Amino acid sequence: DWPVELIKMMSSIGNKIFNSVWEESSQGRMKPLVDSTRKEKEQWIHAKYEQKLFLAPLPCTELSLGQHPLRATADEDLQMAVLLLVHSSWDKVEETFGEGDRDGRTALHLACHKGNVVLVQLLIWYRVDVMAQDAHGNTVLAYTWQASRQECINVPWMLMAIPNLSRRNNNRKSSSRRVPTII
Repeated sequence: DWPVELIKMMSSIGNKIFNSVWEESSQGRMKPLVDSTRKEKEQWIHAKYEQKLFLAPLPCTELSLGQHPLRATADEDLQMAVLLLVHSSWDKVEETFGEGDRDGRTALHLACHKGNVVLVQLLIWYRVDVMAQDAHGNTVLAYTWQASRQECINVPWMLMAIPNLSRRNNNRKSSSRRVPTII
């Protein structure tokens, strides 16, 4: 049972975009067929996803690595967003996708402002900070509400951006990254 938003994201991106990123260069290797052995299929999957042998390269442009996600989101370029996320290790996604524009808006702020539920779900799936604030203190959820895009508000992880102030436990030690109570 997948959430509707996740199904919408996977359907919108689809195999064509995913494979254009993950299989851009097969390096002369043949993709396994339906009748290929299990071992051949497992080797392909390992080479494709774990070793990233066939991955499309990052574009060479005048943009910094942190500016690429902003441009991809502003242009609603799903292929570029997927490419950038795939090239980011899980622990580096926040550094790359957390870089804001001159107003402090991150790629997630822009995706919420545009009401692009596919990009919102994709960015949250890759653990982009839903608590990020722009230069004026606006969260990504504030951008979603301003855009009046209910499908973005319904994204399950977006609920983390809604702190339940009445249940906050003040006895806990504060950490560098506050995790709000989900209501």
